[in-house]
Amino acid sequence: MADSIKCPNCSGNLVFDADSQLMVCEYCMSRFSPAELKKSILPEDEEQKDAGERIHEENAQERIKKSLGEEGVQFICNSCGATVVTEKNTSATFCAFCGSPAIISQRMTDEFSPDYILPFKYGKEEAISKFFKWCKGGRWTPFDFISQKNIEKLTGLYVPFWLYDVESLVDLSGEGKEEHSATTGSTTTVTTSYYTVKRRMKLFWRRIPLDGAQRIDDRLMEAIEPYKFGDLRKFDPAYMQGFFAERYDLTGDDMKERLISRLKEYITEEVEPTMKKYNRGVKVTSDHSVIYEPDMAYALLPVWFLHYKYNGREYYFCMNGQTGEVAGSAPVSRVKRLVLFFAVLAIAAALTRLIVGLIMGGFVG
Repeated sequence: MADSIKCPNCSGNLVFDADSQLMVCEYCMSRFSPAELKKSILPEDEEQKDAGERIHEENAQERIKKSLGEEGVQFICNSCGATVVTEKNTSATFCAFCGSPAIISQRMTDEFSPDYILPFKYGKEEAISKFFKWCKGGRWTPFDFISQKNIEKLTGLYVPFWLYDVESLVDLSGEGKEEHSATTGSTTTVTTSYYTVKRRMKLFWRRIPLDGAQRIDDRLMEAIEPYKFGDLRKFDPAYMQGFFAERYDLTGDDMKERLISRLKEYITEEVEPTMKKYNRGVKVTSDHSVIYEPDMAYALLPVWFLHYKYNGREYYFCMNGQTGEVAGSAPVSRVKRLVLFFAVLAIAAALTRLIVGLIMGGFVG
């Protein structure tokens, strides 16, 4: 079943408005906080459905499951009854027939049920504004890059992330080397000193985010960090209304190698400043550091996405839906490059004529 949360006043569809942080009815414009709708998370409570309706719904789902198998990608919209077709990891979408926001609750149960959600703080208008600033009003991008057609592709997506709390004991030993020179007259003396260096410290990191969706570029997700996790909420599907969402296809354990790689960078950032006094560096001779097993939580974090194809290549723009941090790659228009080239060429030719004219005029005078 593809569910949408309904307005208690008129039964219209509710969507989460990032600007006001409220649920807004598209029809009667009523507004509710997600907390007010806590008891209405499942829009049609099973206890309120009559037996015939439940049986009909269960039979329909069973037919779909049998025809498509466990990787089924079809669900029934509870607003208009149409079949919603999605990719297998999509958890929130829109009905293609009636436009209703749809949460596919079956894909958010058991191990796929998020622990937390970080609500969008930036709505689509602000995301569009940030996009224009990012591409500098289309100064070097193709003419159609900032067209209305492309702007409409800007999508608010909840990306599945694993959040890690990790503790590490850093225990390093090595040899530090210092060199100092002194010059007397024409003689320069270099003194080399060696030191035994030990570093032992406890480090702790909270909520290191790693995205758990294979098809989403990890570098883009890292580029729009950090998130302010003080605003993290216990998972409430009300915040998903009006946005798309993915579920993870990489488990928290699948991400351990990436996590260890990032932690090593963090440890280096902590330790290196303590060794700057050794101007010829430190050679580590033993490393008994330990990274302890992390605590993991599953969260949905807000991202605005724009996917664009130009000359056979793919380009992406993304924006942190909470902080407004942006990242991506923009295509450069060949037409605009040629226009710039010929404009520079024309200016250079004009300057050359001017200089030659002044020189020749000087000779004639």
